[in-house]
Amino acid sequence: MSKRLLETNQRNIAAAPSALERIRLMQDRAVLLARLGRISEAKQTLSEAEQQMPRDGPVLLKLRFAYVRAIDTYFSKHFSEAQRAMYEALNEARRSNERTLVAECEAALALFMQREGNVRVTIAHARAVLANSEAPREARFRASLALASLHQDAYDHDSAYRLYREMDNAVKELDDEIATAGWLQRAALAKGAFARQSAACGELDPASVKQASAALQQCIDYSASVQSGPVATLNYLLLAGMLVLQKQYAQALEIYDRHLPQSEGDGFLHEVTAAMSDRATCLLKLGSIDAGYAQAVASLRRLDDASPAEIRAIVHENMATALESVQQSAQAQQHRTMAQAAWDARRHEQREARRILNEAATPTLH
Repeated sequence: MSKRLLETNQRNIAAAPSALERIRLMQDRAVLLARLGRISEAKQTLSEAEQQMPRDGPVLLKLRFAYVRAIDTYFSKHFSEAQRAMYEALNEARRSNERTLVAECEAALALFMQREGNVRVTIAHARAVLANSEAPREARFRASLALASLHQDAYDHDSAYRLYREMDNAVKELDDEIATAGWLQRAALAKGAFARQSAACGELDPASVKQASAALQQCIDYSASVQSGPVATLNYLLLAGMLVLQKQYAQALEIYDRHLPQSEGDGFLHEVTAAMSDRATCLLKLGSIDAGYAQAVASLRRLDDASPAEIRAIVHENMATALESVQQSAQAQQHRTMAQAAWDARRHEQREARRILNEAATPTLH
């Protein structure tokens, strides 16, 4: 969130006509701070709000603390813990029939589960939000964003672009810089994912790479234009990935060296694994064989059962390049085979996701 939104929130807190309204606004502030990455401040704000909460306060306000804590946990990059906490908050909201809070929790879970690649559960949460007459517009926007991202993940880019375009007016109505940044980023990710997978299939279109690069640069420029705006680290890493596709290794390496060190925090992000792997290829192509090989091995060691197929494919492709650089052609071929298998698995996932998405028409944002 921008400095403007935080300042507006602070003024509203100071002018709140009642203690309960002040507590609700403090909850909102904790969410704003978390989405900015200012986790310690978010937790402190929420603690202060809890201390001010009267014992006989409304159920909705009491239950909403759990929702805000789950949001704070998510932006601390503790994704599994955040998911569990949000489901607990959702169950409590359902038991109390607090439909507005139910919508907030389900919208968050739609985005959480989309990140995990769980298509059916994401669709269920997103559509429940859009069918909930008491859902706030922010929740409806996030549910639609999750659905658009599903189409993007399913390699159904025409549908993803259409949904992102339909959300244009909605994001303007929200007047929320972090929502705008997220919307721009996901639209750019759709283009970047298309370029990357096309390259893996031997069908790289230079124009699509340039379009993805331009979209990512737009995200970066937007974040820079907003006072106290959202961090653009991930956008930089993805932009470097587009430079790698264009064989602009020196420029990509410069971006990786500037942004990779602070990219992960206390989480363990798949995007960072891919970026480390691409950085290895940059080093190799620029003649730093030992450093590049070591970086490729380090990224390979990060793979586990939770690693998405496309991340595994990227890492194995780059590991093959590293092995070829040290004349281990047989092992390199093994990794190329594993990369191809991972891409095949990804395409299977995408076909299944498209089938599920087409089972019923996607509800509209309005």
